[in-house]
Amino acid sequence: MSNENFICMKCGHTETKTGKIGNSNYDKVKKVGKLMTFGTGMFISCCAKCGDVYSLTIENPNRL
Repeated sequence: MSNENFICMKCGHTETKTGKIGNSNYDKVKKVGKLMTFGTGMFISCCAKCGDVYSLTIENPNRL
């Protein structure tokens, strides 16, 4: 989740922000077809100016 040398493709801004989905049991990423699974969170990186998302990263791929 490095933002070194980042330039937004939409607006040209160079700063980023990162947030996380998956703080509760209802919004975690889970393997398709599995009912009983813990799931994992996901990090979302975006341009700090326009909000364009440039990266989605699974926090713990082993949980899928």
